[in-house]
Formats: sequence, C-alpha cells, structure tokens
Amino acid sequence: MNDVKSYRDWRKAVDIRLNQIYCITIVDAGFDEEYLTNHLQSGETPFEFVQWFGNKYDLDPMPASVGAQGG
Repeated sequence: MNDVKSYRDWRKAVDIRLNQIYCITIVDAGFDEEYLTNHLQSGETPFEFVQWFGNKYDLDPMPASVGAQGG
C-alpha cells in the first residue's frame, strides 16, 4: 500500500506544479493514470516531469505577476 500512497503524493505534487507553472491541472493536460504511473516508475520527480511536459509541448509558463496574485 505504500506504493499507492507514494503515487498519490507524486500525482498531487505534479498537479500542484502544473498549476503553479502553467495554470493547468492533470485533467486539463489529459493525462491518464497509466501515463503518470509510467513516468513515476521511470524515476522522474514531479518537478522533472512537469518541466519535461512543458518543454515537449512548448508551453509558456504563467507570468510571475499572475502567480504573485491570490497568494
């Protein structure tokens, strides 16, 4: 069961990072659980995964001025 908790923690961290950087969620990105599990099992950290995803799809990070609001 520890693997399930680790996956949930990793998935939550990915979702938070996606929101912080690109203002999208896992659902918005269209990731399915198998896709995410494969990236976790490859040893990627949530930060590395989000960075890879943004680079792969040439996403623009949310401007810092937008991220500073609401916090």
